[in-house]
Amino acid sequence: MSFRNTKTPLKPTTAAKWQVPMRPHHKGGKDQYYLEGELKERFCKLFPKNSNRRLMKWFGISFSTLQRFKREFGLEKDMQAVRKQQAKDIKKICERNGYYASLRGKAPSEACMEATRQLRASGFHPMKQLKANNPRKYKRLMRKKSEQRKELWRKEQLRAFYGLERKTNLRIPSSPLSHSASSHKHAMIKCCNYFADPLGDPHIICYDSETQRSARREATAAKHGLKVVEADE
Repeated sequence: MSFRNTKTPLKPTTAAKWQVPMRPHHKGGKDQYYLEGELKERFCKLFPKNSNRRLMKWFGISFSTLQRFKREFGLEKDMQAVRKQQAKDIKKICERNGYYASLRGKAPSEACMEATRQLRASGFHPMKQLKANNPRKYKRLMRKKSEQRKELWRKEQLRAFYGLERKTNLRIPSSPLSHSASSHKHAMIKCCNYFADPLGDPHIICYDSETQRSARREATAAKHGLKVVEADE
């Protein structure tokens, strides 16, 4: 058992708390780890309620050896106890790196901020990680965020319409363009070098000496309620 999105190391590099001894293999070849007596009892007692990573560190064995002992002794994990232990480990880490302190209003430590900057510089992003590891949960989250955004927009439109105090800085146009009018305006700007009104009126399209004017496009713009004016006006 390992943490999500992390790879269990092949073998711990630190000194073991209860180092498992080795002896020659009964079929010859390389020596192999073995368990017996008190060490075996301790391993069988600790295996169900602790993660593989922790057991490997305590007993100084590799992941493959751990799996061999599991098969030999018929051991199984108590996943509820393992997750409870992992939650305690995560809580200790969050207390140590200042995450909980930041939730209480205290600024994160410089070491925490530097670690975050290095993580982001390496290309890590929590939403990208969620999308790669759990696409279904990512879709649910994005759908929820979309619904919340639409509801916020609807409420802000009502506040703007009735002249109430606004709660956000969302830009709510008083008379928004239709989708077809907006698309046609964008096509005129992109293809013929028209440009938007410098004063911000969405219903006005401007042209100057560098614009490739099109009578057909301007007639269509008028049907959509757009006004084409010279920039000097």
